[in-house]
Amino acid sequence: MQYKKILFPIAAGEDVVPRIYGALKVAKWFNTHMQILSAQLDPSSVYNMKMTLRGGVLYEEFLKNAKDDLEEANAKNYAEFEKICKEFDISISDKPIDGKASASFKVKEGKRSIVFEDEAKFCDLIVASVSMTGKITGSFEAAVMKSGKDCIVIPRNLTEFNPQNILVSWAATPSNSRALTSSLPILKQAKSVHCITARAALGENAEHSLNMLKEYFELHDINATYEIINTSSIPGEALLKEAKNGNFDLVVAGRQGENGLREMFLGGTSRFFLEHTDIPVFL
Repeated sequence: MQYKKILFPIAAGEDVVPRIYGALKVAKWFNTHMQILSAQLDPSSVYNMKMTLRGGVLYEEFLKNAKDDLEEANAKNYAEFEKICKEFDISISDKPIDGKASASFKVKEGKRSIVFEDEAKFCDLIVASVSMTGKITGSFEAAVMKSGKDCIVIPRNLTEFNPQNILVSWAATPSNSRALTSSLPILKQAKSVHCITARAALGENAEHSLNMLKEYFELHDINATYEIINTSSIPGEALLKEAKNGNFDLVVAGRQGENGLREMFLGGTSRFFLEHTDIPVFL
């Protein structure tokens, strides 16, 4: 698939610039358009202090300062955005430019989870950074889980994106299958693809399922290697270990496991993996 529009929803935090840097690295690799989207509430809808600040005079002053702070932060982030675009030779544009990487930076008023969920439905791919703790936040869930779109989850300090060595985690779940098919264009460009599954996930069917996966990849001219691995008692640990030991640039995994939306392959929650990984994940 040729992506025309990638969405990168970004929340507040002191490390906004590194996250923008990593997201634009992804846009550059795909040579397509990225919309960086920030959402913020009108301070007047959050801080209603007229009842506690005498006469409303202090409230108006407080409100003005809050709005000035937001404008200053947005201006600072946009200036850094311009610098990174110039460094990467990415054109700043509100619309895609054929054959050229481009990007826009927009700030919308409203609750983050609502803004992100609405905007995410009208893009080809979502890029999302992990939270500081690896926990699935409301903003992350709105953009990634509720959009129905494919997503690349990146570390907060991603400095390079060049998925030449890819690890595919295979659990034969519906979401895993969809992620596999959606990632085919990326897999075809990779130098190496290694597929793993866990006997704990597929039982006696593990070998048969990997053979079926091999046939499917061969149908798409993808030459991959295959392995059945052992899992650990810590959810996500086995996947992370394989990803780091193999020096992979990208992991392809399903976003939904046996325990619901916040689950990932290998029988446990995604929190451990997302909290510790420095490798992007295609979901």
